[in-house]
Amino acid sequence: CASAGPLDRYRAIQASQRSNSVEWQYESSVGSALPVLTTLRDLIQTGDEVQLLRGCLSGTMAYVFKTLDEDTSFSDVVRATIDMDFAENDIREDLSGMDTAKKTVILARELGLDISVDDVEVESLLPDDIINKEYTGSREEVHAAILEDIKALDGPMLERYRAATAEDKALRYKFVIDVSSGKCKCSLEHVDNTDTLYRLRENENLVAFETKRYTTSPLIVKGAAAGPDLSASGMFADLLRLGRAFVGSQS
Repeated sequence: CASAGPLDRYRAIQASQRSNSVEWQYESSVGSALPVLTTLRDLIQTGDEVQLLRGCLSGTMAYVFKTLDEDTSFSDVVRATIDMDFAENDIREDLSGMDTAKKTVILARELGLDISVDDVEVESLLPDDIINKEYTGSREEVHAAILEDIKALDGPMLERYRAATAEDKALRYKFVIDVSSGKCKCSLEHVDNTDTLYRLRENENLVAFETKRYTTSPLIVKGAAAGPDLSASGMFADLLRLGRAFVGSQS
């Protein structure tokens, strides 16, 4: 996605957009059909001061850590996300945190932060040998090989699950953007029942907006965001926005 790509290219596209008075729609790049970018832009354009964004931007990660328990292994829940078409074409994109990191960059740039993916502190769930391994074959064969390799993570992930439940907390893969410090982080966290992510459902994304207006309670955008149908509806909505903008420019 160009909106999370090299910063120079992103700025060049923005400049071309402004100089040619054209539209660039990529709402669906974060949260599928959820109005995450629209909400953020509305807050900024109406004069609010966004201080912190946090939540979960990966349907795969949401499903994995909502479903993982004593009886269901990490590799089994990852397999389920593939079977349900929640995962990226390469499941490592999800499990390495890179998918979440790219979406975090998109949001951070909307907030005026000049950052790239390399600037985000990312916790990968995968060891380097799996991330860097060259798998060959069809998509199904590659995923089967990756799933076989990540069985080695079943034990460590079960221990992390037990550590969280021992504290009456839940495991969630969480992103945070701290605007004042310019720091962005994506990591697996223990969240308690006061955290908005505690009750996150297995197919949901969530973004909490902490702003100058929303101080006592954050503005929350939350809903189903996993699977090809929701992704397609989000992209279709982007196309409709482009169509409406074109029609408006011709009148």
